[in-house]
Formats: sequence, structure tokens, C-alpha cells
Amino acid sequence: MTAQAFIFDLSAFRSSGVPADAERLLDQAIEDGLPCALISELPHQQAGEQLRRRFGDTAHHIFSVVLTGADFEAHGHKAPYSVVLDQLGVQPDAALAVTTSPRAIAAARSARIGVQTPMPSVVRKTMRKVTMQATRH
Repeated sequence: MTAQAFIFDLSAFRSSGVPADAERLLDQAIEDGLPCALISELPHQQAGEQLRRRFGDTAHHIFSVVLTGADFEAHGHKAPYSVVLDQLGVQPDAALAVTTSPRAIAAARSARIGVQTPMPSVVRKTMRKVTMQATRH
């Protein structure tokens, strides 16, 4: 499947460093001119604060649709992915959800949307061997 739209859950960007896959997918979608949406279970104010921390003032240029206060347990036309798909004008099989939240993953699968779970980037620490000279007193 080639995605025509990406729906990111804010959980994909919550860790101290952005997971490499989420960053790569977002960059690629922007480069390809594909619409991106953002969903969050957080209330509007808290989600807005996290968005500003992560994206500064550019969030409204990156995401065509931002849905906060999402209830991933909702069904039908009130289900968050249904709302976002409708706003984007995209069918479920043309979208890809990017999330680490178990509830968001279940909701996306229920909506027949493909799911990509970003893998965090691995930071390797280099260990230095420290040699100390012994001295005798």
C-alpha cells in the first residue's frame, strides 16, 4: 500500500527524542506533498503545548487536520479516525496511522487503516577505556 495521507498520533512524538521512523515518515510525507493529520487523546490545551514544544509555530503548516481530545473507544462517525479521514477526504485503505498508543492502534485497525508503529532511534554510547596509573606511597 502506498499511503496518500498520514495520520500521526501525538504519542509518536512524545519521547525525549523523536522516534526515527516517525520523523522519517513525516519528512517524507511533507516532501511528497501528502496531507498529514495529527490526533491526540490529550485535551486541546495540553496537546497544543506539546505541539508547540515539538514543532514551534509550524504545526499549522505541517498538519492539515489536528484533532485533540480523541476518544479512541468511540465508534461510527464519532470515531477519531473516521472524523480525520472525512476531513482529509481520504479512504481508509489510502491512509497510514503512525502511533505508539495501544488504543490508537486498535482504533486504526478497527477503521481499516494501516498502522506503522515507529521504532525509537537507538543511541549508542561510546565507552572510553580509562587507564589509571598506580602509584605507591
